[in-house]
Amino acid sequence: MLAIGASFAPGQAAMPPAGSATTAESPVWGDLRPGSYGVGFKSVFRYDNSRTWKSTRSYSGTFSPDVDGRPIQISVWYPANAGPSDKRMTFADYVDQSAPQNFAQLNSIMKQRSRDDAAGSVPHSELSALQSLTMDAYRNAQPATGRFPVVLYFAGLSAPINSNAIMAEYLASHGYIVASISLIGPSDEETFQSRTSNAFEATVRDMEFAWSVLQDQPNVDSTRLAVMGHSVGAIEAVILGMRNADVSAVIGLDGTYGFEGLSSALTNSYAYDPGKMRAAFLDLRRARGAQGNEPLDLSAVESFRHANRTFITIDKMHHSDFTSFAMIGAYFHSPLPTGYPLNGWNRETGRAGYQAVCKIVLSTLDADLKSDSTAMARTEREMQQRSGITIRQESAAPPPPSPLEAAALAASKGLDTAKAAFTVSCGQDALASCMNVDRFNTWGYNLLGQQRPKDALAVFQLNAWAHPQSANAQDSLSDAFGAVGDKESAKRAIEQAIALAPADPSFDSAARSAFLSEENAKLQQFK
Repeated sequence: MLAIGASFAPGQAAMPPAGSATTAESPVWGDLRPGSYGVGFKSVFRYDNSRTWKSTRSYSGTFSPDVDGRPIQISVWYPANAGPSDKRMTFADYVDQSAPQNFAQLNSIMKQRSRDDAAGSVPHSELSALQSLTMDAYRNAQPATGRFPVVLYFAGLSAPINSNAIMAEYLASHGYIVASISLIGPSDEETFQSRTSNAFEATVRDMEFAWSVLQDQPNVDSTRLAVMGHSVGAIEAVILGMRNADVSAVIGLDGTYGFEGLSSALTNSYAYDPGKMRAAFLDLRRARGAQGNEPLDLSAVESFRHANRTFITIDKMHHSDFTSFAMIGAYFHSPLPTGYPLNGWNRETGRAGYQAVCKIVLSTLDADLKSDSTAMARTEREMQQRSGITIRQESAAPPPPSPLEAAALAASKGLDTAKAAFTVSCGQDALASCMNVDRFNTWGYNLLGQQRPKDALAVFQLNAWAHPQSANAQDSLSDAFGAVGDKESAKRAIEQAIALAPADPSFDSAARSAFLSEENAKLQQFK
């Protein structure tokens, strides 16, 4: 079970001003040291009325429109300046959050998850103590002056919205805004998530909507953005990172995409396109053998060729140790699970691992969002001080030129130079997947329409080179040669298209027959 809390020792002292050093007082935070900011917390409730959530048609056919739309709850931790009258939140404040009346159904779902999670996190005799535990955040505290980078956090499958509150508070104290969202199913009749492409897409869209809401806040720096997720949430973080070019860092915490047999949960998603991942990528996970001897398959994320990739494993951790439960479980001496070998893992090793994760995440964000040149040195020191951590790093290959960039490169330095740029970027064996045949084909004709035949010819030549089995690429190349007045080359391209068509897998029998008929008619024009 996942727990939701962070805590400090009881007390209502105001937070020190930004720039002052602080020391964690509660043993729940262990060795984690707060940064120079106080931590504010607020809940934001909004409807995305571009989508529906309530069922609109009954079995009998009765129609009742959903006039509100899909409900979204956003938990936001932020750097703050708490005043003397502000009081720290308790764990119960995270569990039993209030909401506007029109969000009562969503709030009831989120409360019940949090209550069930809390009850499963500690021995029953400690539940009251857990609920009264003092937290680090102050509800609705005055935001600190300035604009801060943002971390969008996806929790695990149908997890409570505040399942990683300790890390969120920790990052906020170091100058980050952290936002987590309610995780709900497709409708009010199916309020839980599932491991399907549709469910992942819905959750990513929920976060995109939340991000649009957050950008209206005066303390948000929308130019510095990271996404992070735990378990299934790591898949959703990767999807968002692929399709939002403003994301500078993507962090997966024991991501499901790395479990053998489950990588397809990512690769089958709507937005999976490894070539689009340009943000720095960090995969943090438990080492093999800590929770059984489960094998890993990181191929889905190792394919992020155009992103700097870092893979870190930490031994003697379990899956839930990447959430606040690692600290809560250790603090309350929650019983160890049974059913598989512990392999040296216990509550203390999980707690130590979580602390290392928090520090590594902070260093990664400082490096990628704050351009802190000393940040990675802190990660290296953390690894040296704790045994059982391994790291592997892969540098990004340069991204491939766009069709327009390719045309300009060919014009200034020659076609061979443009080809070499694609070979370096894509790898010789991946040219076909790296250079989308339809995209380059469309751009070639677009350039012809702009009366730029030489640029169009370069684009069509590169497309035919990258897709040597494509009959259509040769047909388009023929048009480009014709546009520059090279009739002999145009004829040869048509002949090559005719030769390739019988084996071109993009044609069905009818399309192949029609294509060959058109090409032979074109060929007759050269006689």
